[in-house]
Amino acid sequence: MAEQKVVMVHAMMMTCFADGAMTSQQIAIIESYAKALPEFTGRDFKNYYDAAKELASAAEGSVDRALRSLDRIESKSLKRKTYSCCVELAYAAGKLGPAAERVLHSMREIFGIDQEWASVVAEFTETKFAECGAA
Repeated sequence: MAEQKVVMVHAMMMTCFADGAMTSQQIAIIESYAKALPEFTGRDFKNYYDAAKELASAAEGSVDRALRSLDRIESKSLKRKTYSCCVELAYAAGKLGPAAERVLHSMREIFGIDQEWASVVAEFTETKFAECGAA
């Protein structure tokens, strides 16, 4: 399971990195977000983050190679959770750019997530992060 958690962090990093270099603020967002998940509660996130950075480095700048590592996540529930976390992080960063959309689309395909479920996740998340008028 530890390797799958590393891949989960790697996926979150890829989502935030898709539209440009990751900032220290994005890294902090990933860390605080991950620490709220039961998979990382009470654990040293830095260990997972460092291992995920190594995984990203092994891809040598190739998005396709980085994406291929996602197939190390085996359980359907962790695939769905990882995908929904990545969608949420992408929307939290603001308007989805084309690169982030491509990464999320590729993740969906790699994880075998059906379009209907992915659409529900995206719609819910978009609503959550949309600015609403004053009440």
